[in-house]
Amino acid sequence: MKKIVSILSLLLLFANISFAIDNLASELEQNSWIRVNQAGYLPQDIKVAVFISLDPSSAQEFKVFEAATDKLLLTGEGERAAAAEWGMQSAFRFNFSSIEKEGGYYIVSNGVKSPVFKISASAYDGLADFLLEYMRQQRCGDNPYTGELCHQHDGFIVDHPTRAGERVDVRGGWHDATDYLQYTTTSATSVYHMMFAWEQTKDKSVFKDKFNAAGRLGANGIPDILDEIRWGLEWLLKMNPEDKVMFNQIADDRDHAGFRLPQNDTVDYGWGPGKGRPVYFVTGEPQGLGKHINRTTGVASTAGKFSSSFALGAQIFNEIDPQFAAVMREKSVEAYEFAVEKPGNTQTACIASPYFYEEDTYVDDVELAAATIYHYGKDEEWRKKADYWGQLEPVTPWMELGRGRHYQFYPFLNLGHYYLAISSHGATREKYLGYMKDALEHLKKRAGKDPFMYGVPFLWCSNNLVSAAITHAHLYREASGDDSYLEMEMALRDWLFGTNPWGTSMIVGFPEGGDFPMYPHSSYTVHNGDLTYGGLVDGPIERELFLERAGKSLTKPDEYAPFNNGKAVYHDDIGDYASNEPTMDGTAGLSYYFSAMEAIGKSYSKKKR
Repeated sequence: MKKIVSILSLLLLFANISFAIDNLASELEQNSWIRVNQAGYLPQDIKVAVFISLDPSSAQEFKVFEAATDKLLLTGEGERAAAAEWGMQSAFRFNFSSIEKEGGYYIVSNGVKSPVFKISASAYDGLADFLLEYMRQQRCGDNPYTGELCHQHDGFIVDHPTRAGERVDVRGGWHDATDYLQYTTTSATSVYHMMFAWEQTKDKSVFKDKFNAAGRLGANGIPDILDEIRWGLEWLLKMNPEDKVMFNQIADDRDHAGFRLPQNDTVDYGWGPGKGRPVYFVTGEPQGLGKHINRTTGVASTAGKFSSSFALGAQIFNEIDPQFAAVMREKSVEAYEFAVEKPGNTQTACIASPYFYEEDTYVDDVELAAATIYHYGKDEEWRKKADYWGQLEPVTPWMELGRGRHYQFYPFLNLGHYYLAISSHGATREKYLGYMKDALEHLKKRAGKDPFMYGVPFLWCSNNLVSAAITHAHLYREASGDDSYLEMEMALRDWLFGTNPWGTSMIVGFPEGGDFPMYPHSSYTVHNGDLTYGGLVDGPIERELFLERAGKSLTKPDEYAPFNNGKAVYHDDIGDYASNEPTMDGTAGLSYYFSAMEAIGKSYSKKKR
């Protein structure tokens, strides 16, 4: 995702509106801060604000006031937390869960007042659909945001033993991030997450119909999430045109040639400026067209993702478009058989620099494929197959180890475990509930006394891991009825909306009127002065990793300097591609969780009537 920062971005930064700067300026005059969830809390949530301070003598007392009347509602004592790891002298967790009445509130402690926040059953209404704003903005081929066609010459096969140089039509799909590379691994994961959201969300009314299949404004009788799902599935079919012929990637890091709009992408890959990009054939062997060679060992990580996506796609479109579903059902089984024939991982390829998606795992992908087929078909043979692969990786490695290289343990969330944890087969159900609980226990223990209950490693794209953690915790709670990890789930969710050292939301444009990224690493921001609405940014990153990857990327003084003296750093800076670049798979990964939050809110409202 590395980019070259242009002079235009500097001009944009210094000419931009002063809202965010003024807000931060007032914050920097303080030495204590109260961080809250700016999106708001559902009435029955575990509700916690976090106090951090450079003053070691801060008192633990806090008071909660009703914003409309300034009436004191609650006086409490905060729970002391570990401040030093965030470069602070004191930190407390302020629990005000007893307040359930809907309305606006603020907290006061040590002479500091928090931002006003709300408790409301509608706190997350519309968020699942808002995430789709970014997905549409990322469309390749025909981009509804720009209104322009792009990458119409894709592409030319590379690394095939007999078909290298052959033209293949792989137009469509989504750009991975601000760069225009396209990966099967992240795209298949994204479309699966959106399908899972649609299938699992009990109240389908959370998904609206405001856009047509082309992503343009105007209802077409189909919920927008299904339009986006179909856009992704049709591209995956192009990337797997026949049995055992799979493509893993379009373009490579020669793409990193500065900020430009997609229709103006004129990178020359050998077929003329903007006249076609390489399409990497899945070989199952170490791959790379230059001196940098990846560590591919097989096809199963990619084939498994094709299989699971087609299996769930067939289920969703079975009645909507039976012919489309039948094609995917057949291809799902073919892809699964190819995966078990050539087990191993397929990594992405690079040319210019030794940075690629280092996916080292594959058993979770094969498990998810078999578990999806089992869940919707109830065939015991598929349960046994899923169980075989699932036992090989009881806990997703990043959750267990607290470390990992870039996309080493991907997908970050193992949904196959969830399907087996809700199996009607008793022994299987208990086994996988145990696996899911073990993962959460690792996260909880690693969080320790962290003021934000944060036990997620600060890898590149840490917010994607947070998304995986809250989804995993919510699904475990749904499947087991065990709410032992509910406070951690709520804390990690709140982290995404400002209950973090920086006090900022990590979703661009949400909540409206809140503090969210104003300078995302995006060509749309540079060229159009616009934001990547709905996009989840990479998120905080370990300091040393930031310095290694993007240490010279900042374009302006660090406005978050007081909060960047701890174990991770974050910059709302257009140059920081390590912490402030939105990603397509991270954004799609939140689809289920926030559709579930909205459904919970709607259910609460109905009960109150």
